[in-house]
Amino acid sequence: MGAALPKPVCSTVLERQASKDFKVGLAEMNGWRSSMEDAHVVHLGDGEGYFGILDGHGGADCSAWCAKRLHEVLRERGCPTTDAAAKKLCLDTDAEFQATGLTGGSTAAMCVVRPPKGGGGVFKIHVINAGDSRVLLSRADGSIVDGGGTDSGLSTDHKPNDPSERARIERCGGRVEEAMGGVHRVNGDLAVSRGFGDFDYKKTGGPSPEDRPVTANPEMGHFECGATDFVIIVCDGVSEGTFTNAEVCKLAADTMKATGGDAAKACEAVCMRAVDTNSKDNISCMIVLLAGDDSAGVGKSREARTSYSTSGAKKEHKPGSIVGMDNPAFVKAYVAMCERGGVSLPEAVQHRHAILTARKGTADAQEEDEAELELISKPMGEPVGAEGSAERAQWFVEWAKACQAGQLKGGADGDEGGSSGGGGPDGGVEQLMMMSTLAHIHTHIHTHIHAHIWSLSSSG
Repeated sequence: MGAALPKPVCSTVLERQASKDFKVGLAEMNGWRSSMEDAHVVHLGDGEGYFGILDGHGGADCSAWCAKRLHEVLRERGCPTTDAAAKKLCLDTDAEFQATGLTGGSTAAMCVVRPPKGGGGVFKIHVINAGDSRVLLSRADGSIVDGGGTDSGLSTDHKPNDPSERARIERCGGRVEEAMGGVHRVNGDLAVSRGFGDFDYKKTGGPSPEDRPVTANPEMGHFECGATDFVIIVCDGVSEGTFTNAEVCKLAADTMKATGGDAAKACEAVCMRAVDTNSKDNISCMIVLLAGDDSAGVGKSREARTSYSTSGAKKEHKPGSIVGMDNPAFVKAYVAMCERGGVSLPEAVQHRHAILTARKGTADAQEEDEAELELISKPMGEPVGAEGSAERAQWFVEWAKACQAGQLKGGADGDEGGSSGGGGPDGGVEQLMMMSTLAHIHTHIHTHIHAHIWSLSSSG
């Protein structure tokens, strides 16, 4: 799975966008991983939409590059109208990625959705899947529509121990081995059997790209639904713990009803629940609301109560707990999620501080709140200036500099042990205070020496 952090980065980046046919909400969370490797595709065309989540591994290059390329092709040519066209789109994208010389791999759970022509009728869903991310369909009440796939989804996970996948892998010169934890892997290493990239597993078999141990050839599915149903796409970080597809649908529906149809907040709730149900991966969730006055069963009030952008994705960054900021890897991942959401680290931590102080002493207060406030105040004291002032913003800029310089080690989270954890000769609040004292003494001595030299020269 890759390197893990001492604590999950639970900041979320929410996106909302819309067309005349669809409203789309998305939430992403870094979670326990050392970096965020997920990407997504949202193409809102005229009378069609293409939606997908790409779950990268071995770095973010593959998922990011392929998502960008899919966007470009869809803008130029529109959505694929047949299985053959969807297959060509995936295989061409894979071949073009290989030509870049970049490495890594990515699963892709995607679908084309087309509304009925002339109003009324049913929506058509064309599922295009390669890997173990998932496409789900839910009724407005949160009941899952059984599509016959993995855990009643519309898609089936492509795992090496699946009988048909194993047969293809072995026919193409690969092997399936049961590795640590009972996980079956291609050639003893890769835990999925379809996806973009992963070219080390595409060397045998052939000559066609479909006939490789790992292939980007997607599995297709065709479904119909009504205007009040909604589509959910999740990476495997949502489902790798104990969070079932049916529970995902129910939580999403309940959250949208409670928030006036906010699909992004529903996706965020899914991400949060995934962490609570033992996910140790990056987490991404997308919800596609279909046209209709009562889409997602929340009534016309959804239009007034939830703002969806019709000119590209509207992003919102929600800062998560900063307990863990004394760990350099945690800081790096936290900053990356800030950048992903279009904010700076000082802005995010200032926002987080406002959240913490606002809920202090209320029923909304959480167990780690005091530890977070201590981590903010210990190195430099309490934040100065009024909320929203330039003085306060500058204070958090200085705090962020100290944080990124590793000067919060040994803070509120205690000693994690080792070079990435708590106190020691290279870190600690004590070190920060000592550095500040020494700097003050140095400045004081330096000033007096110069004053004395000037005095001697002027009297000579």
